Amino acid sequence: MRRVVFAVALVMLLVGTTVAAPTSLERVSRNWTGDLFEAIEQGRPVRVLVSYNQTNFFLSKGVMRGLEVDLMGAYRRYLDKNNPGKKIRMVFLAVPFDQLLPALLDGRGDIVAAGLTVTGDRQERVAFSFPYRQNIKDIVVGGYRSQVLMSLDDLAGKKLHVMSGSSYIEHLHAVSRSLEARGMDPVDVIEADPDLVTEDLLEMVARGFINYVVAEDQLAEVWKKSMPGLRLFNDVVIHSGDQLAWAVRPGNKEFKESLDAFSRTVRQGTLKGNMFYKRYFVNEEHVLNYNDPLERGRLEPMAKLFQKYADKYGFDWLKVAAMAFQESGFNQDMRSIRGAVGVMQIKPSTASDPNVNIKDIEKLDNNIHAGTKYLHFLCEKYFKDIDPEHRVDFALAAYNAGPARVRGLRRKAAEMGLDPDRWFGNVEWVAYNEIGHETPDYVAHVQMYYAAYKSMARVLKKRDQAMKP
Repeated sequence: MRRVVFAVALVMLLVGTTVAAPTSLERVSRNWTGDLFEAIEQGRPVRVLVSYNQTNFFLSKGVMRGLEVDLMGAYRRYLDKNNPGKKIRMVFLAVPFDQLLPALLDGRGDIVAAGLTVTGDRQERVAFSFPYRQNIKDIVVGGYRSQVLMSLDDLAGKKLHVMSGSSYIEHLHAVSRSLEARGMDPVDVIEADPDLVTEDLLEMVARGFINYVVAEDQLAEVWKKSMPGLRLFNDVVIHSGDQLAWAVRPGNKEFKESLDAFSRTVRQGTLKGNMFYKRYFVNEEHVLNYNDPLERGRLEPMAKLFQKYADKYGFDWLKVAAMAFQESGFNQDMRSIRGAVGVMQIKPSTASDPNVNIKDIEKLDNNIHAGTKYLHFLCEKYFKDIDPEHRVDFALAAYNAGPARVRGLRRKAAEMGLDPDRWFGNVEWVAYNEIGHETPDYVAHVQMYYAAYKSMARVLKKRDQAMKP
């Protein structure tokens, strides 16, 4: 089976952290149901609930990509512009598609951005923004083993697989009732495993594992470029005229009003909206590179090293991976003007210090070892007095700015009446004032990527199991 470029490493080596404290994912996904401006004033990240697929939200070389990523990235910039003096953070949290609305309503996220179709049933549960895509058409897609279909009548007695929790189910049942009313056999609607998305089902059809699925016509068109075995039955339209929008909790009027105004600037048909749309529904690059063995060959061994040394020093390996991505983009050949080397961007002088004592950091294994050991040294030497839940935040800041500077920021925070033992919303703001945005941005990006990696790994591990024939 195929794998997602970087996510294969996440799935392949997913293990529990050896640190007992809550992870960044657990911290940001704790139940909270406040509105937009409350989040901004409290310095909380805007939590975007997504479903991992190769169109709306995926990883390429460790970087989050997809239509919803681009749109929500533009939304964060929109919030920055409209809230001068405030630092807006955003984190993406992946959950199975059928869990998006429950997670939103429980307060585990603030916005659902997952290509969600506006339906009457969903409108009774959540509030939708102004739609950013309209006139969506859903068709039946088959494979090389599938019997040719000419009209909806040909669906009588056929078995069709659809994504769990999708609007396809409701629409397909309506087609089935219409067939029965005319004395024909109903459609056998098979709701797929909740961990699978439409792109997974398209692959299963192309491989002959199942015969028919329902998919958006434009999505099927771009995937056919990667999977020539797909057969698009464009005359067998399950539903047309759908609208896609973002969802928020019904009481979150500020989020909805903000998203309504933003959506009008990026909806399909606008210059910016069309630019985003073409990246994923016209340009097939992200689909054609889906099985790139060179990327798998480079990242899988690196992931094993992250796990090896994270286990050795008591970290979650996904956090070390997120840190390495922030440092170098996983580039062992990277050299900084300050003399930092490799994936972990550690200086030879730091690596050779007796507290680390790792030689030859030009080698990938030694480089990851040295960076991880140095992070552990910072935790134990300088921040042992801090609760484990927050200790790594400070160690990351020290990795970027130096431990002496971070200790000075803690003292300043205490003088200002802030909590010197909490980075986010406390020492973080002192850092912005005293040394600028680099270090606060560094810590935030590592922790936010870690939360995204962690949530995706959980989803993809289950998906990988569900796709086995």
